[in-house]
Amino acid sequence: MFLFSLLKCIFKPLKNSLHWIISGPIYKHLQDQIVMAGKKKNSSSEVVRKMWTHPWRYRESFLVAFLLMFAGVLIEMFTASPGISVPGFPANMFAGMTFIATLAFLHIFYGKSNFVKWLSGVPAAISSITLFSFAALILGLLPQNGESGSLLSAAGFTHVKNSWVIVMAQIYLLTSLGLVSLRRSTPLNTKNAGFLLNHAGLWIVIAGASLGTGDLQRLKMDLHAGETIWYAYDNQKRNYELPFAVRLDSFHIDQYPPKAGIFDGRTGRIAEGISGGLPHIYEGDMFTLLDYRITVEEFLPSAWPAGDGFTKSDETGSPPAARVTVTSQNGRESHTGWLSCGSFLVNPSYIILDNGMVLAMTEPRPERYRSDVRIYTKEKEPRDEVIEVNAPPRVEGWRLYQYSYDTSRGRWSELSVLEIVRDPWLPVVYTGIMMLLAGALYILWLGRGIKKEELDDNNMNRPLSGRGFED
Repeated sequence: MFLFSLLKCIFKPLKNSLHWIISGPIYKHLQDQIVMAGKKKNSSSEVVRKMWTHPWRYRESFLVAFLLMFAGVLIEMFTASPGISVPGFPANMFAGMTFIATLAFLHIFYGKSNFVKWLSGVPAAISSITLFSFAALILGLLPQNGESGSLLSAAGFTHVKNSWVIVMAQIYLLTSLGLVSLRRSTPLNTKNAGFLLNHAGLWIVIAGASLGTGDLQRLKMDLHAGETIWYAYDNQKRNYELPFAVRLDSFHIDQYPPKAGIFDGRTGRIAEGISGGLPHIYEGDMFTLLDYRITVEEFLPSAWPAGDGFTKSDETGSPPAARVTVTSQNGRESHTGWLSCGSFLVNPSYIILDNGMVLAMTEPRPERYRSDVRIYTKEKEPRDEVIEVNAPPRVEGWRLYQYSYDTSRGRWSELSVLEIVRDPWLPVVYTGIMMLLAGALYILWLGRGIKKEELDDNNMNRPLSGRGFED
């Protein structure tokens, strides 16, 4: 009896503790956690089952981007002509205004709809940028020769700049950019100004460059010395009359000094073992190629053949020439002779070495070429201009670039080929670029002001002892 009473005294508190654990707060907490986990699992399963329920996330956004690209490829494959031709003015202007009006209509009357919210959200922006970047990547990686017959050409990947794929990517990106810009345009405060400048500027750059292709003209003009030309031609050799005329007075080429190299006489390629580039030829220089030490005894920038050598000459077709001494490292072989790259009138000169190797002079590379011209317009006085590759004069809305020359005659060319470019949408693109720069500068300035305010607030909240005062 005493033992039973003792056991009852020991196990009764243990029984009460177990009952409190099972039916008390701990049990209820565990039960609530299990129920919550079950709800989360059911809700995640429901999301997987109902993918296209709003709000759309990254999965739906990237699937839309893929479907747009796939639609562009299908249109390319089932249309007769490759790509799309952007119409010129005023059709392209009307298309741009219609697109802007459509975005404004969606923003004003359907701005709170789930679809428009998605288009102006981050997932749509990221997926549209990805699609546009993918098209740009194809443009940079694959040759854009426009050749037909291959699968890549049928999909539009060999003419991306005017393919339906890039059109779909641009529409998607411009729609997302336009709607997010309209959404952040109200209220127009200091915080939204920088965002609006950046996004609206990028929208203007892409839209202006896309619509402007319909009015972009690239023509070629062949100028012969002393002739006055008032027309140019396109890639199909069709002539176009211009609102100005150009006369070529002279054509000049500045060249780098020629180089010396040892070549395989059988293949014409640079001999194996030469690395680090070929040396330029200067009078008095000494350099080493393979196992040969070469000394330049004399160098003539413009020379003409005379007997077994060359003499200085300013005649048309006079190539550079150099008299050199070639000595092998072991001193067993030594040659002295003339090197010349030749011209359209003079044969090249070289020195034959052992083992079928040849010491020769390379063609001088052009450093700068330019055309001295006189330009005539209907309303202004004639003016003289110097046309270079990266310094085009502007005439009647056209830019004149130095494009090419008669490479067979080299620096004695009497032909100068100009590229005549007219792009009336270029100021629109420049406006967007200026907005991008202004937005970047504004954000930097605004961030500096916000950081200064935060520092001031931190200083005000610091204890007095931290600001140089005694407690």
